[in-house]
Amino acid sequence: MGNSGNAFIEMTGITKRFPGVVALDDVSLSVSRGEVVALVGENGAGKSTLMKMLSGLYHPDEGEIRVDGRPVRITDPKCAQALGISTIFQEPSLAPHLNAVQNVYLGRETQKGLIGRAVKRLDEKAMLEETQKLYAKFFPTVEDVLIPVGQLGALKNRVIEIVKALSIKCSLVIMDEPTAALAEHERQVLFDFVHMLKSQGIAVIYITHHLRELFGLVDRIVVMRDGKNVAEVGPGDTDEGDLVARMVGRTITNFIVKEDVSVGGEILRVEHLTRKGVIDDVNLHVNRGEIVGIAGLAGAGRTETVRAIVGADKASGTVSVDGKKCRIQTPGDAIAHGIGMLPENRKLQGALVEQDVKDNITLANLKEVLAGNFVIRKNKEVKTAKEYVQRLGVKTPTIYQKVKSLSGGNQQKVILAKWLFTKPKVLIFDEPTQGIDVGAKHEIYSLIADFVKEGGGILLVSSELPELMGLADRIYVMHQGRIVHEFTREQATEENITLYASGGHES
Repeated sequence: MGNSGNAFIEMTGITKRFPGVVALDDVSLSVSRGEVVALVGENGAGKSTLMKMLSGLYHPDEGEIRVDGRPVRITDPKCAQALGISTIFQEPSLAPHLNAVQNVYLGRETQKGLIGRAVKRLDEKAMLEETQKLYAKFFPTVEDVLIPVGQLGALKNRVIEIVKALSIKCSLVIMDEPTAALAEHERQVLFDFVHMLKSQGIAVIYITHHLRELFGLVDRIVVMRDGKNVAEVGPGDTDEGDLVARMVGRTITNFIVKEDVSVGGEILRVEHLTRKGVIDDVNLHVNRGEIVGIAGLAGAGRTETVRAIVGADKASGTVSVDGKKCRIQTPGDAIAHGIGMLPENRKLQGALVEQDVKDNITLANLKEVLAGNFVIRKNKEVKTAKEYVQRLGVKTPTIYQKVKSLSGGNQQKVILAKWLFTKPKVLIFDEPTQGIDVGAKHEIYSLIADFVKEGGGILLVSSELPELMGLADRIYVMHQGRIVHEFTREQATEENITLYASGGHES
């Protein structure tokens, strides 16, 4: 597909089989130097599997890969790097106890010889300077590169992974969901970086669920569905609706599902929530049947606020549910008072991914399936899991399937099922559709709408402004750890939310 006559990378007839499934079926893809090609499709369409062929993690059962017209066999990641292929994976791949410089150069450290000696030592100055130069394109705080990455948070970790990929002298950069967890202005920095790579003659394969990112960024869009090529279009010849229809094989309308629901009395109130140096005097409330959004740039304190509400982080202030002040010191206390939270990092904090669907669904409310002390009623546990799998439409072959093998959307449904089983009054969602395809997003939105329709209240943190404006009845905007404005649905626009989120209201 595409202009294969001068392609840097050309994949033809690629087929890959796993036990019981054909992951890729006669797939072809090409990309030329200085070209940006988008690869789109639902989770499970085969995009990441195809890219793992180029990264040396998987090997095709059938088909051929050519680099600069020469047939190659990419045996491992080092082989891929030697061919000029660099990959930014969707899943985090950093060592949390190492700093950014150590992560960027791990396994390929720069060395220099000592004068008059054959021995060499690490050229720490050169590695530091190169890492700081690339990191400074995203953040001015270059001292971050000497801090263990486990202390920096999801956003800066993603940027370090981008820096790591770009530090390798490459001819092709594969970006798999590179803007996950990035705020709008940070995404623009990344887009500028993509244009810079293109101008330098570097090819880019760009994978994203955020379809609106593609227009003005890419040269071609290749659509995959069920492990096959289904379309190739230019960005000027399509729109988001058309791409979605091609990806899912049907038309999806009304992406944002929020019905008019009668708003009841107050269900959650947070007053003077403060964590020194992180969040300062945060006050907010949520009513029954209401979705309340929290907007802000990365580092504004959104995640820190909701973590403090559920007792995951220590903070001063008060939390009240149904008008009664609650003593919440741990997430267990929050559960007891009817508050559940779906965290931003669902694989590390939201689910036990090595455990099965059944275990995860009952995890937060084990007392409901216990017959006595530490004795689980298996029949009750199985019945509960099956009921929630059916109710939420979790796509899994069995309730005994490990959560890590499910798509992002289905993992999120399992986590939601876990919290619904606790019979919560309030649910807090932190980036609920991050890394989830368009079809699954629609389903998550419907489940959110169902919860508030039944009288629950939702506090929603999202970096996706269209998502916030489409779902939320009210939106609080945070800047530097404080709530600086509150918008109604009618008042909220991307421009005025961004103005307050960036501190522009202070100028």
